[in-house]
Amino acid sequence: MMERNYYQILGLPRDALPEELRSAYFAYAKKLHPDANPASNAQDKFISVKQAYETLIDPEKRSAYDITLAPDRIADSISLEIQYSRSVLPVIDENQLVYVMVDLVHTVDPAPTMLLPAHLCLVIDVSNSMKGERLDMIKASIFKLLKILNPQDHITIVAFSDRAEVIVPAKQIRDLPQIEQRIRLLNPGGGTEIYQGLETGVRQLQLLERSGVMQVRHLILFTDGHTYGDEARCIELTKQAKEDGIIFNVLGIGHEWNDKFLDQLAGFGGGNVTFVTSPGNIAHSIEQKIKILSSLFARNITFDFSKDRGAELRYAFRLVPDTGPLPLKSPINFGNLYYGRKTSVLFEFIVSGMKTASGRLNLAKGTLTGDLMFHNNAIHYPLSFHRPFAISPEPEAPPPALVEAMARLTLYRLQERARSEVEEGQITKGTKHLQHLATHLLASGQRELARAVLVEAEHIKQNHSFSKEGDKRIKYGTRALLLPSGLEQKT
Repeated sequence: MMERNYYQILGLPRDALPEELRSAYFAYAKKLHPDANPASNAQDKFISVKQAYETLIDPEKRSAYDITLAPDRIADSISLEIQYSRSVLPVIDENQLVYVMVDLVHTVDPAPTMLLPAHLCLVIDVSNSMKGERLDMIKASIFKLLKILNPQDHITIVAFSDRAEVIVPAKQIRDLPQIEQRIRLLNPGGGTEIYQGLETGVRQLQLLERSGVMQVRHLILFTDGHTYGDEARCIELTKQAKEDGIIFNVLGIGHEWNDKFLDQLAGFGGGNVTFVTSPGNIAHSIEQKIKILSSLFARNITFDFSKDRGAELRYAFRLVPDTGPLPLKSPINFGNLYYGRKTSVLFEFIVSGMKTASGRLNLAKGTLTGDLMFHNNAIHYPLSFHRPFAISPEPEAPPPALVEAMARLTLYRLQERARSEVEEGQITKGTKHLQHLATHLLASGQRELARAVLVEAEHIKQNHSFSKEGDKRIKYGTRALLLPSGLEQKT
């Protein structure tokens, strides 16, 4: 294991000024102090930050420490590519849209010793509404999942309704027959209180970490219903657990669940929501996530930024590895970075009318940070999106990859617009935009999804509202189109 790098602990370059050291230290101290942060590893991080600051703020200690530093090889394994829809912004009075796509790529395949075992916690809704086919479908998918996990991996299973119970405490997969027997005994009953299940699952993941076992910790929530009154507690728990390195994903069963709430939950947790339409959909979704878990290189890739007046962030979408919308306020959680893979995020900015003939506009300027899995420090990248502007710049075509992502985002936005119009009672406008969406989907070869959109348009004409199933099928179907070509999710 590499020695700790004090500069990376503070998230600063090696030529950082004393003022920058002080600013970084006080920011981290406020965030990590044990009195303010209940995360299990907050105290250790606080001690590391304090030690780094006390060394680097003293000129003599810093000079002696700098001599001991080896060349920074971590940065050599990461590439950062930024693509813009325009090289130069035209000076015009009207608002204009600017798209930015960021690809953060780990370029080196891992050595076998760098792959970590996984601790997978399945938090399963067993309320009354899960009775019958839905719970049977989950059980069958978990049996398949157990066969693809590695023997050194751990699994925990939590069942919840209006209370939570640990059905399978952390066990390695070599205890397969006993695990399967406990899964078969799951029975539905009671109401739905998601916080009960999440809190129990997080606690189980943290217990094994405290025992000294180093793993990639991943929580998957299965639910088919609404939770009532505990949404804010769920979100806060997710934020705290994400800081502790736990990855969250959600599988929505059926069509009664609250998609807005669960999107927010997964977004803060660095994962996404999958709309389950078949047993194969569950198995495929989990298998795709499990395949890359052990190759986690850095977690909690976060972009902390400011922007110039005149630039507004309108949309942010993670394209890979887990597709989904991101919160629009700084800091934005990009998610995780895996060995030999990329993390891609698409941004949409709206720029108000320019006041001068030329210059440069900062769309976003800040720092990209993340916690390395095998090093007790952090990656640190200055990251800024900026474009020059001028009167009558030469016309140009955007990069092809960005054009494709922009086109698919437009389809997702179109269903959002129709959804909003129907909610506001503008039925004619909403159905017209759905028909327009279906036309584009047919043109791009998405016949099944186009058919679902047209069926839903007719339903809205008759009932003046979306059906719960059609609403989710269209929303998550168009969202899946945002995946790069060849990686579309199964539906």
